[in-house]
Amino acid sequence: MITTRGFEPSDAEAFLTLYRECLDFYDVPPATAEMEATLIEHLSARRHMSCELAFVDGSPAGFATWALTFPARNGMALLMKELFVADRARETGVGRALMAALLHHADHHGCVRMDWQTDGTNTGSRAFYAKLGAPEFAKISYRIPGDDFGRFAKDLT
Repeated sequence: MITTRGFEPSDAEAFLTLYRECLDFYDVPPATAEMEATLIEHLSARRHMSCELAFVDGSPAGFATWALTFPARNGMALLMKELFVADRARETGVGRALMAALLHHADHHGCVRMDWQTDGTNTGSRAFYAKLGAPEFAKISYRIPGDDFGRFAKDLT
């Protein structure tokens, strides 16, 4: 049985297990213990970000991170930053359950839309969203790596 719920401090180990799998999936080096502690601190304090966790028969199976943003027309939008499903739980309905939970949050908060992005090269996630019938919406994304914050800030002044 698939269940979802918002992150609670008691979910720290379940979240970290999935977070580590997510980084490995994207071939990203592990986060430092300090960064993991910071993430858990922010999630526990319910500031800056929110996280919905999915479980299959009580075992952690996936997560979706999100935040409320504005403006979105004349209201707010729910922005999903990441949806990750552990390899062992793919094709079981976990992704659908997480999307449904986020749509519930969006509706509960009076959002006028829900937005998310995926890398153009991530064929698995693009196929998943296509199966859901989610329409693609073309935008150009920009990213400033943390190592370049100082250079960009200097160029802005």
